[in-house]
Order: sequence, then structure tokens, then C-alpha cells
Amino acid sequence: MRGIWLCFSLFFLYGQPNKPFHPTPDRDYDVLHTRIDIKIDLTDKTVSGEVTHVLSPLSVALRTIVFDAADMDVKSVSSGSQFLRYDQLDDKLWIELDRAYGFTDTLNVTINYSASPRRGLYFIRPDSAYPNKHFQAWTQGEDMDNHYWVPLYDYPNDKTTFECVITVPKPFVAISNGELFHEKDNGDTRTFHWRENFPMSTYLISFAVGEYQMVADHYRALPIRYWVYPEHTSEDAFRSFGRTPDILTFFNRITGFEYPYEKYDQVIIEDFMYSGMENITLTHQSDRTMHTARAQPDHSSVGLVAHELAHQWYGDLLTTRNWANAWLNEGFATFLTYLWFEHDKGTDEAEYVRLQQMRGVTRADRSRRRPMVQFYYDDSMELFDANIYAKGSVLLNMLRQILGEEPFWKAIRYYTKTNAFRNVETQDLKKAIEETTGQNLYWFFDQWVYNGGLPEFNVESKYNRRTKTVTLTVTQTQDSVADKWFRTPVTILVDQGEVTRKTVWLDGRETVITIPSERVPRMVIFDEGKIIPARLTFMKTDRELIYQLRHAPHIVDRIWAIREMSKGSGRRKIIEALLNTIAADEFWGVKVEAADALGRLKPKTIAKKLMAVSEGQDNRVKRACVRALSNYDGGKVKDFLVNILRTSDKDYLLADALRSLSKVDSTAMEEQLTWALSQDSHGDRIRKTAVSYLGDARSKEHYNRLLDLAKYGHATYDSRPAVFSALGNYMGDYPEVLNIFTDYLSDPDWEVRRNCIRQLGRYGKEEHLPLLDQRLVEDPLNEKYIADAMRKIKSRGEKKSSETRSMKAKLRELERKIDKIRGIIDD
Repeated sequence: MRGIWLCFSLFFLYGQPNKPFHPTPDRDYDVLHTRIDIKIDLTDKTVSGEVTHVLSPLSVALRTIVFDAADMDVKSVSSGSQFLRYDQLDDKLWIELDRAYGFTDTLNVTINYSASPRRGLYFIRPDSAYPNKHFQAWTQGEDMDNHYWVPLYDYPNDKTTFECVITVPKPFVAISNGELFHEKDNGDTRTFHWRENFPMSTYLISFAVGEYQMVADHYRALPIRYWVYPEHTSEDAFRSFGRTPDILTFFNRITGFEYPYEKYDQVIIEDFMYSGMENITLTHQSDRTMHTARAQPDHSSVGLVAHELAHQWYGDLLTTRNWANAWLNEGFATFLTYLWFEHDKGTDEAEYVRLQQMRGVTRADRSRRRPMVQFYYDDSMELFDANIYAKGSVLLNMLRQILGEEPFWKAIRYYTKTNAFRNVETQDLKKAIEETTGQNLYWFFDQWVYNGGLPEFNVESKYNRRTKTVTLTVTQTQDSVADKWFRTPVTILVDQGEVTRKTVWLDGRETVITIPSERVPRMVIFDEGKIIPARLTFMKTDRELIYQLRHAPHIVDRIWAIREMSKGSGRRKIIEALLNTIAADEFWGVKVEAADALGRLKPKTIAKKLMAVSEGQDNRVKRACVRALSNYDGGKVKDFLVNILRTSDKDYLLADALRSLSKVDSTAMEEQLTWALSQDSHGDRIRKTAVSYLGDARSKEHYNRLLDLAKYGHATYDSRPAVFSALGNYMGDYPEVLNIFTDYLSDPDWEVRRNCIRQLGRYGKEEHLPLLDQRLVEDPLNEKYIADAMRKIKSRGEKKSSETRSMKAKLRELERKIDKIRGIIDD
């Protein structure tokens, strides 16, 4: 049995053994300093120059050095005045040293090279169709893409100081990490010399080149700068990034470690594939985070700013030693963002953020159950989802509840200080907790971090009038390996006229909990606030749910009651309770959940009440009511939605009203279509909604309009990807649309290419496989989606072949029966 358990433990510990195993790689040398001196050509999309690495061997006789170097032309390699022999093979640069070097030696290795990167360094430029795009060049190193533009050691388990000397044509500026050591005017070009004095992992090396204006801010003597486009005002910059000094002040306090670096810059970049990236002292932010008052309160940059700033501690100061432990980067940054909302907006706002995290955890578990520490994977970027972001945050909050506020922060501050400027793994966090609090939390890390899965609780509550006690029977119903059940504390709330709470430990398949209660409880809540990421079954009557919705102190428990209500048939008292919640609850998030529940229940004859209760609400609540109104037709609903389109100045509300109108009255929607397709909004939401309608309301006229919008330059740049998604709805009527998806696989917009790849995954044939296989080389940014599309096409082909073989076998069997019958007749 012990051997079987060991096998199971190894399976869960390392993830999925059918995928390649990725341990921390061995190192032959320690990079001490790196100097990158390059010239950027924005027209030819090239980088050229040299890089010098100062390194020390980690062996007694180092004769060969290997750097990561892909898609580049190496001109020469030297050490001092000595030129060295080298070879390029399999994205590696192999350098033969002039002799053996040992532990006490220090080498300077200089590589002269040029590159036209396919990834890692991206070039943006305007053209005749989109003249308002910006000339830019920017890097994205995570996970291991910086070696496409500079030869280096490209894995996080080494840290080095470095400097970037970047020459760019005027009028562009080059922004990089650390301090601006020197700037030189060369006539037609300028050279910017940046120097980072603190050691970091090489995936955090970054730069952005473009035409920017700098908006200055500060925290004490620390320079804080926001690099935005010339067309932006300082008000625009502060609207998105102005809370940075406040957030930095808060993080300094809670981590116990003062921000140590030379400055903190945030630069916006165009066509970024992510929302943000936490390069040391220079965070790259998508320019889509910029917004006007029309997007508020539905959109805010504050969460993004907090998350990326938190990474300056957890991700940069302390960096995961390997990608398997990436949750130490992402989970901590997500947790600190939650804490910022708790500090700045209050408990309700923060708990609503945590609820979204909990939902992400359960979705990730349902999609692909796996541990948080994962050594088995195809590509390390597949690890970066809610399984490490949201789950990491949720588990850190659980640790805070288990240890208590003061012991928890004592442990976190010790962990931070002890491991500053170093690489970490999960055992470093566990060790820090044990050394500061005395608590050996092996059981916690074993069940939540090193193993996959979530508990599933079935709770039954009974009241005994004779003993005046409430008895809860809690059964864990999830699949369990070797009777390994989740061990966790849980808080039970009992409302018997006055609220009492009891915290107990669950440990085993079944736990029976007895709580004194003088009378039949009005409300019993299991796991108050839903601290544990779990699936909960706790049957309650409508009366109990309505009481909980009205009186539960914690917003998550009120929202849980709403979710349970929306699973039923929508009896009148439930509908009234949800409407009353929209009108009376103190928190906008609970109101939104109630309106969304009404949208799922689709009760009759409440359109008038929905319209009435939406008036005067927070814009996010009004949007939820507008979404629910999509279930109702009639002139009054149409007029209400059209009035919003005519009078509102809120982009997100306008987009939702347009979407609901398309379902309520297609004629009225057609009248708004030209306006919607010409309306600018944050993220092009209004225009994208109109494009989506052209795909949903299929007609020859709409098809032709989409064909026209698909042409390069005929739609706005941000709305073009939505056009190709909408065209997929016409595959049944116009099979030739498949050719459009293949024609645009080389489109300049990576999002257009991605949507075309997805459509081929849905509708493509085996004849498309060679084309997609070629795109794997030419479009590395979308390689995950290309591989997925190819897998789906092959799967359909195999299924079709199997069905054909089955049909042929049935025909042969039928022919044999017919021959047999003929033989009987002949006889």
C-alpha cells in the first residue's frame, strides 16, 4: 500500500507523466554581469550589436560555454583579444574556450551578432491602411523568449546585473531597466545607456522603443514615471497609473521590505499579447488599459497596476527557481492585489475580487485537474492560468486565516527578507513559515500545492429541540486516493436571533459538528465567506435562502444564496427577493449577481420592474439589468434600450444595451447598426458588439458586409479580430468562407491570425494540415492555438476514418446476409 501511495503521490506531485519532465536545468557557469549594446532598426525589424557576459565557472574545468540563441546570425565570439571557435545548433550557441577554466576564474565573453526575431522582440509600425498605429519595438521575455534577440542564459535559475545600451533613430526614445546612466546624441540617432544594479533573472530584461512623452510622479525620492503616447494628456496618464505611489507605499509596509530599485517606470505598448509584464523597474502595460471617464467604473487600471507592481517583490526580488513553481510569482502578485483592494476599497470589494478568483480555481480544476507545482508540461506557458494565479492567492488567504494575521505576516516578511535577490521554490516558503511560527504545514502544502483537486462537501443540518443543538454532518464526496481526505479548519455561523460562530477542523471522510442553539436557527452557514476552494452541496429551503440573502454578514454568502436560487424554477417569492436585492443591498456586486440570476431564470412579466430598479444604480448594476432585459420583447423594453443608446455616455453600458436590443428587436437593431459600427469606445466594445450581431443575425447582406470588413483596412484595427469570429457562423451557408481563414493566416494582426486558426480548428480539413504545420514555424506567437487546431482536425479525420471503416464492415456483413438469403432462395 505504501508503494502504491508513493506512485500516486509522484503522479500528483509532478502533474501529468504523459508530458515531458522539466526539472530545474543544471548550470555550468554563473553570470555576474551582462552588457548589451545594440542598434534597433524599426524599418527592417532587426537588431544588431554585441553582448558581453562576465561569468564564473561552476566546475573545475569548464571548456565549453553554451548560451541560448535562436534565429540569429553570430558574426564572432571573443574573450578579451582572443577570438573563440563557436557553433550554432538547435537554438544554442556552443562556444569552445581557449583552455579549461575553474571556480576561481572570471571570463568576459563577447558575442557580435544580428537577428530578425520571430519572438521575444516585436516591431509595430503604421501603414497606409492604419496610419495612426505607432512605430514601436518592445520585448517580451517571459517565459524564455529573450534569447531570440540577444544570446544569453535564458532560464530563471540565475540572476545577474546588466546594462542595455540601445541606439535608435530620432525622434524615438529607448526605455529600459534601472537607471539612465547616459544619453548621447549621434545626429540622426540617439543612444540610451541604462544600467540595472540589482541582480535579476534574464527573462526580466526589457526595453521599449517608440515616440513617448514621460509623465513624472514620485514616491519620496524614488522616481515614478508613466510613458504614454504624445496624444495623451497627463490627466490620461494619472487616470490609469496615478495610484502607483499609494500602492507602492502599501506594499512596502505589508512586505516589510522597502522597494529597493532605482526607479519604477510603466510604459504602454501597442498590440501587446498580455495585459502587463513585470520587467524589473520597467513594467510593460497594454495601451488598452488607457481609458477615459466613459469607461469608468466598468474598467479600471488599478488592479493591473497593483498586480504588476507586486511582482517587483514576488517575481523580481524573489524569483521562482523553475517554471514548475511559478505560482510563487503569480499567486503572490494576485494575493497582494486582493490585499490592496481590501486596504483601499474595503472588505466587500476585496471579497468580491476573491470570489472571482474562487470561480477561476473551480473552472481550472474542472478543465484540467493538476497540482500547483507542475514539472510535467509541454510548454511552460501552459502553466500560467487560474491554477497558479487565482489558486495561489486563495491559498495564501487560507494560510492567513489558519495562522492568524500576525504570525502570517511575520512568516511572509521573513520569507521575503531571507530570499531577497534569490531564486525560490515552494519549500522555501514552507520553511519560512515553520522557522517563524513553529508550524509544520506539510499537510497544507501536500494537499493544496503538491496535489491536484478540490474538496467536495455535502452538508446536512438538523436541529434537535430536546438538546437544543444544531448538528451538521459534513461528508467529503470527492474521489480520494488511498483515503486521503482534505484537512482544513472551517467556520460555521448560526443565526438563532443572535449570531454565533464556531471554528472546527475537518479531517476525514465524515465530520459531525454539534453547536448549541436555544431555538431553531434562522440561518446556518457552512464555511462563512467561502474561504475554502471547494464544491459545496447544502440543501436549503427557499425561505432559508431568502433569509440568508437578506441577512448574511458576508457578501460571498449572500451571493451563494443567489446562485442556489437561480438553480430552481424561479418561484415568485424568489423573484421578488432578487428584485429587492437589486434595490436594497449595500454592495454593487451582490446587486449584479441578483440581476444576472434573473437573467438566467427568465421570469415572465418583470421587464417593467427591471427597468425601474435599474434607474439610479451603479453603472455595473444597470448593465446587469440591461443584460437581463434581453429575455423580453415589447415596445417598452425596446424604447428603454434605445433611450440608453441615445443618452448614455458610458461605453460598457452602450455595448450591453446594443447587445440586448439585438435580441429584443432586430428591426430596431438594424436602425442602430450604422451608428454602432462608426462609434469609438474603450476596447472598441460597441463596434465589436455590432460585428458580433452581423455574425449572429445571418443574412446575405450581413455576410457581404462582414466580407467587406474583413479586408485589410476596412475595419478598425481593434475590431478586425471580431470580424473573423463572426464569419465562422456562416460556414454552413457559405463553405467558401473557409478560404478566407486560410488567406488571412499571415495577417499583420496576431489576433486576426489567432481567430482564423481557431476557425480552422473548428471547420478545417486534413488538407489544411500542411499549411498549419508551416505556420508553426512562421507564427510562434500562436503556436499553442495552431497545435490545438491541428489536433482537432486530426481527431475529426480519425473519427471519420473510423466511421468509414465501421460502415464498410456493416456493408460487408449486410452483403454476406444477402448472399445467404439468395442461397436459401435458390435452394
